[in-house]
Parts: sequence; structure tokens; C-alpha cells
Amino acid sequence: MKQRIVWMLLAGMLGWVLPLEAQRVTARLDLKKRDPKPDFYEYSPSDQGLVTFGAMSNVSSRYLGIKKYGADLREEWKERVLEQNGNKNVDFVTVIGPNILVFVSEFFPKEGVIKTYYYSYDLQGNQQASEEILSVYPNQKEQKVELRYILSPNKTRLMCYKNLRNRKEAETILYYLFDDEGDYVQNGELEIRYPDQRFNVQSLRVSNTGNIFVLGRFNKVLNIKDANDFQYVVVKQDITTEQQQEYMINLGDRYITDLAFRLDRAENIYVAGFYSNRGTDQIAGTLLQKITPSGALVLNANEAFDPSFLRNYLTSGQINRGRELKNFYMDPEDGIILRSDGGVLLLAEKFYIKSTSYRDIYGYWVDREQYYYEDVILTSVSGSGDIEWHAIVDKSQVSDSPASLSYFNAISSQGSYIFYEYKPRRMDFNIYYNTVGMQGSVSDRIPLLQDYRFGNEFYPRFCEQINNREALLVYMQNRGQVLSVVKVEFES
Repeated sequence: MKQRIVWMLLAGMLGWVLPLEAQRVTARLDLKKRDPKPDFYEYSPSDQGLVTFGAMSNVSSRYLGIKKYGADLREEWKERVLEQNGNKNVDFVTVIGPNILVFVSEFFPKEGVIKTYYYSYDLQGNQQASEEILSVYPNQKEQKVELRYILSPNKTRLMCYKNLRNRKEAETILYYLFDDEGDYVQNGELEIRYPDQRFNVQSLRVSNTGNIFVLGRFNKVLNIKDANDFQYVVVKQDITTEQQQEYMINLGDRYITDLAFRLDRAENIYVAGFYSNRGTDQIAGTLLQKITPSGALVLNANEAFDPSFLRNYLTSGQINRGRELKNFYMDPEDGIILRSDGGVLLLAEKFYIKSTSYRDIYGYWVDREQYYYEDVILTSVSGSGDIEWHAIVDKSQVSDSPASLSYFNAISSQGSYIFYEYKPRRMDFNIYYNTVGMQGSVSDRIPLLQDYRFGNEFYPRFCEQINNREALLVYMQNRGQVLSVVKVEFES
């Protein structure tokens, strides 16, 4: 899923090809200062192109529209979609099958309602639907939530959803399903019995058949002091029968600290992450569970980190006293990768914030926060739940703004690629990558671009892997003057 790009630019210097050792940039789009500023961009799998959405003019944001680019990132067409009136919020833009969908929520003051509707265009720019209504609800606080979306594992199902606020009796999610042609087929309401003041949705998934799965955490008490004070649960809703099933994720008296889940094509649920013996902010080992579509728990395995791995961060005395790793976090959306043999690859990054205060030249006290993003650890867990290997990609990033920090991960048939912006000692400032092989071997740091320099900023959160051997990487040039989108090929 792509995030909104606020204030980013667009236009074209295209077709430049840069050969690399393990990768090559096969197409690029340099988005310049004088062009209108898109708010969204999305990859189009059907034709390997790119879709952007935003203001049609650089001098006015009144009219919003689509620009479509081909596989070579050259502009193919543009189309005005809507006129802004101050009451419209574009929730998101996505591409499903051969169609581009634009979703909008609009407040109507006279009626006192919020209407959510969508536009649809095919990849040639022909309009298929205009202001097709998804929902109409009273203008209440709980309805003023952003419409979000997820795709099924095979990208043939789109689910839009709103997670309503302040429902004391239950956690409530409104959902809207679209098929592989981008046609609206079903809507419903998913009500989870836990009160939402205590229930936190970690992530959602939709299966290839359209069934909905939610991973959430229910806090039994407000002040967590014991592993039994909270509970992870996976809720499945069958969209045909509207029946629900719940699967409790238990590790006895151990704390589950980071957790993510994935669905395979057969609707098996894989739940994986880290646990701690001591608290909610540490990790001491891995857990892996597999739940069949019928609800049977067929795998429930956990394993502690071995001392040889812990010695990368702890002394022998700390290990003997049971010290665990701190400040490592796994992304619930991207931190788990399913393997074809039933195992998983887990990714976690060391992250923390330091707060300091100092007196400026005028004598005023200023509070300063600095963001630290350090090592990425990759842990391979077999289909039986055993830890096979660890790999460490060492980096040390720090800034007052986290926008260009952290990393982007892509998977190929040869292993993982970890991309990040960095200035290593005695090396140039650049976007670097390390490859992590299928057995955990880590390559040397390799610079990606020849023309990268200070004043550029890499944006890992906007990057996207588009197939088994290509990804789109995004960075700004010349202190925000130019946005560059490059298509990188991992393997020929």
C-alpha cells in the first residue's frame, strides 16, 4: 500500500539507464519544481506503469486529476477528475486490475452527512464510474475517519475499510469489497466484541476469496505489569455467512512484544514475531504459529536467541544474567515474509529517540528530539519453528527528522536487498544496499547511484517492490527541488 505524498513534484527526464553490479536502473522520472504537486502515486501491475493523482496546475489546487505513465515512466495521458470545494477529502488512490480508483469522502453541510464515493478510470483514461456511492452516514465524530485499503495476496481483491472511533461496546470496522476488475461487489460491518478503548487493531488482511482477518491486541488492564494483562487475537469473518472465528495467540507467562501475521493463498494464517521473558519493550526469541482455515493450530513453536547472536549486542555477563535486546522493533505490515517451505523471515530494526534540552543564543531553552535508526536484523525461522540463522545489516542513522531514515527491503530469488541512505566512514554519501543470501550471508555495502549527493533525501516508506526482480525507489534531489522515481532491476 502506498502512502500519501504531500508536496511532492512531477515531470519528466526519462529513459536514462545506469548499469550496476547487482542491479541496474532501467527507467527514471525526475519530478521538477515547476510541475503540479501530486498527492498520491501508485504502481499499475497490469502494464508496469505509474499512476499519480493531485493538482492539475502548479498555481491552483482547485482541480485534481490523474496522470498516467507507462513502464518506461513516460507520461501517457492525464485526466481531470474532480473540483475541490473545501469539503472533499481524497482518501486514497489505487489500481486494481485494469482500473484506477479514486476514493473521496465529502461533507454536505445542509444534509449534515458524510458521503463516501469513488471514481473509476481504465488504464487508457476512459471513465468507468463517477461519484459511485459507497456510504452515507451522519456527520458524527466516529465517522470522520480516513478510508483505508488492503489487497489480497494475489492482488485480485480490494478491501476498503473504516475503523470507527469511540464505540464503547465493540470494535467496529466498515468494509467495502471490490473484485479483480475493480467492480464494487459487497459491503458489510465487522463488529469485534472487545471494547475499542481496550482493543487496538494491529493489522488487517483480506484473503483471495474475500474473507477478512484482523490481528488485534486487547488490554485487560490499563497498566500492563504482567504477561497475562493483555491478549493477542486473530479474528476471521466469513463474508458469505458473516460468521466469526477467534484465535487466541498465547505464550503462557511470556510477553509477546512484536507480532505480525500473513495469509497464504489457501487461507492458512501464519503468526510470527518476538517474545520476552521480562517485559513488553524487549525481545529474547521468536515465535511462529500456523492456523488452518478450519481453525486448527498445527504449529506452535518458539525459540530463544542463542548466545552467539546476543553477543553482538550484550556482554557475556549480561547474557548470563538474562539480559534481553532492547529498542528492536518489527513493522507489523512489512516485518514478516512468508517462505515457500512454510517458514518465515523476520525483520526488525533498532530504533530509539533521544531528547535533550539546550539554551539557544537568545537564552531560551529549546527541547530537541533526535531519531536513531540503527542495525537491521534478519532472522530465518524454519517451517517447524526453529531459528536457522541471523543476519545483521549494520548502519547508524540519526537526524532531527525521521523522513529519510530507516530502510526499504526487497526480496528476490537470491535473497533480500536492504536499501538505506548513509554516509559510511571514508565513503561517499549515497543510497547503499546490502544483499542477504538465502543462508544469511551479508554482502559488503554497495552504492546504488552515481549522482547521489548531499542535499538529496531518500524516502524508504514511499518505495515499493513491484515484482520478483524490480522495485520503485523514491528520493528528493537538490534540497527538495526534484523528486526522482527510479525503477531498479535486481536480476536480469
